[in-house]
Amino acid sequence: MSLHARRRAALDRWLAELAPLWMPSPFCEARPAWCQTHPALAEALLGLDEPTLAALSADDDAARAFLIPHLPALAELPALIELPAREAAPAPVSRAAWQFIPGRKAAQIDAFAAAVGAPQGPLVEWCAGKGHLGRRFLMAWGGEARALERNAVLCREGEALSARAGLAQHFEVADVLAAEAAASLAGAHAIALHACGDLHRRLIDLAGPAGARALDVAPCCYPLGADDRYRPRGGDSALVLDRNALRLAVTETVTASPRLAAESERLSAWKLAFVALREAHSPGAAYRSFKPVPADWSKRGFAFFLQSLAAREHLPLDPKLDFAIAEAAGWARHRAARRLQLPRLACRRAIEVWLLHDLALALEGAGFEAELHLFCARTLTPRNVIVSARR
Repeated sequence: MSLHARRRAALDRWLAELAPLWMPSPFCEARPAWCQTHPALAEALLGLDEPTLAALSADDDAARAFLIPHLPALAELPALIELPAREAAPAPVSRAAWQFIPGRKAAQIDAFAAAVGAPQGPLVEWCAGKGHLGRRFLMAWGGEARALERNAVLCREGEALSARAGLAQHFEVADVLAAEAAASLAGAHAIALHACGDLHRRLIDLAGPAGARALDVAPCCYPLGADDRYRPRGGDSALVLDRNALRLAVTETVTASPRLAAESERLSAWKLAFVALREAHSPGAAYRSFKPVPADWSKRGFAFFLQSLAAREHLPLDPKLDFAIAEAAGWARHRAARRLQLPRLACRRAIEVWLLHDLALALEGAGFEAELHLFCARTLTPRNVIVSARR
């Protein structure tokens, strides 16, 4: 049994044991069933003040230390999710070459290119956008590169940037999810930084049959394009991951501004105010998801937001409804949900590492030697793992 198979099997068992804690969302169930089986934990979480909650939410190690007395299995987690780092000093590059890229993104590209090193074959950038990643490889190691991108406007802008830098980067308007994309991988070294959902799964599925020589991809946004139940690519597994579990794996962010974070909190509270009213209207009914809310609704006040959402979801509102009381109820539920969410958040990296080992197993099954390694600190990007494969 390979390292990836052993690690995935260990995470299978661990995640199954903790499933009652991470599967139900307190944003959907006001009091998940584990509140009854772990009453002391629920009480401790609901009693957290805001500064302590903020500190625990921002520090996985601190959150785990807080939870271990109630959930001893969390003590095993660091060993299960540990991955080797392959950080290296990036090759020198003129800062002028990065003037069109935000600083954080440029730093991520630098770290990715340094961790991968010189290409092992003709370079192909998968879902390339403007080709910033491929240009960084060419700046460091020379040669030529192909950039596959379905947006013709981005291709034209990328071509202009490459021409200005004097680099041999060739853009192709191509949908990497289409069947003909496989031909571009024959003998190539494919690279992709933060390829979302089906974009990274498609690359990993095609790499073996298409005859790729090497692959380095940092997966992102696992739920995008996923089925209701995730299909393991590295062989059978007893673990069942639905789309909600895939969303949980990528809930950690480090880039949101205070303004955007505050807007997200308010939107959550307002949605929960609606959920509370819907539950009161249909006691005992299971939680039902609803479509995303138009952004402009939240800019027009709580009453407009609630009335618009209720009308769309066919929920009758009491003409005498006190909107201030309804909003306060939403905020109260939001505050409780944030606290009861902590056990779920403690498990999110385990789900992501399980997914990464599963992708590595798929590549091993296709004839590659596969590795997982960190390419930067999680403060730069939480999606900081490269799935690396070589013939």
